[in-house]
Amino acid sequence: MATLMADVEAGNLPLDEQLEKMGLDPVEYKELWNSQKKAQKATAKREPKTREEAQKLWKQMQSTPDDLTLLRMYKRGGVEPIQLAKERGIKLPNEKEPLDPKTQAALDELRQPLNVRAVNMRPLRREPQYGVPVCDLQLRTYSIQNLTLFADFAVRAAYYMGLVARGPIPLPRITERWTVPRDVFIFKKSQENFERITMRRLIQIQDGHPDVVKAWLAFLTEHQMHGVGMKANIWEYEDLETATRAGEAIQPDDKSRRREGPMMAKVDEILNSKGFKEAMKGYKAPEEIDFRR
Repeated sequence: MATLMADVEAGNLPLDEQLEKMGLDPVEYKELWNSQKKAQKATAKREPKTREEAQKLWKQMQSTPDDLTLLRMYKRGGVEPIQLAKERGIKLPNEKEPLDPKTQAALDELRQPLNVRAVNMRPLRREPQYGVPVCDLQLRTYSIQNLTLFADFAVRAAYYMGLVARGPIPLPRITERWTVPRDVFIFKKSQENFERITMRRLIQIQDGHPDVVKAWLAFLTEHQMHGVGMKANIWEYEDLETATRAGEAIQPDDKSRRREGPMMAKVDEILNSKGFKEAMKGYKAPEEIDFRR
């Protein structure tokens, strides 16, 4: 082969004539030769030139799954495994078998509830009437995934409890760094650095009743996600009559001046009504009452 190539390069013997004497097709031979040269150039281009490039390629291969590495090797060789499998009718592992037409039609007719479809959409929000802030909830964590999920949960819970929520608003990160000696005595100059980054989000509640806001905070506390801290600032507003009656003595049975006074007055009205007394006639209350959450 070396003698043949030397004669061809020197011009002593045409390549096509020599290939015909050897029983080879000149066109097919040239295609194979060009393909080999192209593959050699591509291989030389992919080879790392420096030590840094070799280390980078090695780390990339370590973090890449074996199936993707094998797929890249096939593609570098000019073979498309997925396209070839489809042409030969080979079933891929990620392909699902088609359902029965009747079953598929029944599934298409099913309608998901609105609250189930809302999980895959942006949280619903209510429009404020006055825009008066009543609560600022600040969420803090070291993991952004837990923070994003819990902030979305808090906004959705506020909507279903009838509260106007604004946010979550990203706040500046808190970065803390420490330098600690690795050892004592002669090894004191060897030190180690530590860093902690705190990520924060702010959710503001507007035009909300104080009792509803407290119920919302209690609900979030009960279903609080691990690794997420909460800090709430609450503002309550009273009417002008409260300021004019400041300093007056309050009787123990006087409920009219309390915030829940109207509600307690309505409860007393129901308990003292004639219909309620007739309905509860003959009822004996238990000696002990078990309060459950």
